[in-house]
Amino acid sequence: MSNIEAELKLRLADPSCQSSLLTAPLLRELATQLPCKQTLATTYYDTADRRLLKSRLSYRLRSAAGEWTATVKADGTSDGGLHQRFEYNVPVKSPQPSIEPFLLTDIGDRLAEAAGDRPLEPVFSTCFERSTMEIITPDGSNIELALDAGNILAGDKQQEILELELELQAGQPQALIWLGTALATQFPLLPEQDSKLYRATVLAGLADSLAQDIPLPSPLTKASAVLPAPRALSEIMIHTIHKTISAQQAYLANPDDREVLHNFRMVLCKLHSLLQFAEPLMPPEEYTDWQNKLSTWNRKLGRLRDLDEFSLTWDQLTGYMLRVIPNYSGKPVLTEIIAAKRKDAKNNFHTAVATGELTPVLLGLWSFLLNWAASGNNQVLCKRFVYLRFGHWLTSLLQQGNELDLSDLAAIHELRIDGRRLRYTLEALAPVLPDSSRLLVRRLEQLQDILGEIRDVAFTPPLLQELVKASSSRLSHRDAGLITGWQLAKSAAAQPQWDKTWAKLNKAVTKQKKLKPLADGSDEAARQSN
Repeated sequence: MSNIEAELKLRLADPSCQSSLLTAPLLRELATQLPCKQTLATTYYDTADRRLLKSRLSYRLRSAAGEWTATVKADGTSDGGLHQRFEYNVPVKSPQPSIEPFLLTDIGDRLAEAAGDRPLEPVFSTCFERSTMEIITPDGSNIELALDAGNILAGDKQQEILELELELQAGQPQALIWLGTALATQFPLLPEQDSKLYRATVLAGLADSLAQDIPLPSPLTKASAVLPAPRALSEIMIHTIHKTISAQQAYLANPDDREVLHNFRMVLCKLHSLLQFAEPLMPPEEYTDWQNKLSTWNRKLGRLRDLDEFSLTWDQLTGYMLRVIPNYSGKPVLTEIIAAKRKDAKNNFHTAVATGELTPVLLGLWSFLLNWAASGNNQVLCKRFVYLRFGHWLTSLLQQGNELDLSDLAAIHELRIDGRRLRYTLEALAPVLPDSSRLLVRRLEQLQDILGEIRDVAFTPPLLQELVKASSSRLSHRDAGLITGWQLAKSAAAQPQWDKTWAKLNKAVTKQKKLKPLADGSDEAARQSN
């Protein structure tokens, strides 16, 4: 009658793939029977003042093949498209909503307290065709695969449903991620963070009554310091994958919001940084594979970041010229060229994300991390590994900074990347680090800012060569000279701040009594620390 439901939801980005998905060779190999189709009509009920929704409860009546089932769901989490919640199902004889069949279940008291003696009324509904098949994965887990195609209905509004649900019937939750990964390598699938219920509340204008499924907090605590390092690091990386998937969904909903795009890029960089941090403990071939895949996506996002920064800088320059040269009448040719370049890059990136190209990377890494953590090949304690690894990274960073030539823009870029990687990892692993590491995080952020001011000029020449080459106007050469000069002036103005910023960072490092740089600059001790 009741159980904890665990399912992975994946949105199908291309409706034309429905039939080919259900007949995929992988599913034919794993399925215990042919797909079964049925039409499901569901109505969700609540009190007039939405007491159930406000109590994080839902009540629905579903009709399938002439039979009725009443369902109550409670609470729930959603991380990376993996939804888990309490579910109670009771066969009923008529489509009359009543909480009475649930009063003797575990949820009965809570349901009665929320609804009281108030009558239940329809709020919204769904109607979709469901194609199901039972899957037995290689590890013996039993999964119900359901492909739903139909609509959510709320008054005169409706929203399409086209999603794949992989629900665990028996076995290990990682089997869901394995199967999702395998299907995402063949079909355009996107992890779906929102349940049908939540999407219905948004459509009905009731989202304030029911918050989205609560994402789980960071799994790391002070107690994580004594866990095996692979287990603790895999947990925080999987948590970051969940945040990346959430950021991806936010980006797809708001592709023109620069802040949303920045957050997407930032959380993907954090995932990449954590993977690099764990490298000494990982199988070399698997590490290299995932490292290369994440690097590819970071380069794509980095390209967008550089174009955005260049566009903002050009806007600042043209605004400045209009203020200081009132009679300036030359039309800035680069404005339209930059806008077109940025639009093309944004469209190409959006298409890649919207068609699910990143999904097999994120789900595949998630699956790998689950297996890596369970392998038990390395039992070094998290605290010991983390301290040794940070010692190596700090040693390398100090050497780079002490030897930095401010005329070497490539070296500046490398130091900025390494400083950002260190900062992101310190932030993620904060629960197992001394409190003094917070100051180091702030100093690293200041380092990143000052190096960004100096380094951004390096992006200008190659981009200008592309833009000017594509323009037939001589004025584009004038504009190229203007922005080159502007960028060089900004870089020159930032350079005097370098010594002060670097001195503060060095001082912050000396305060890390536990995260001491290694004398030889090697992390071999971290590799052999078990």
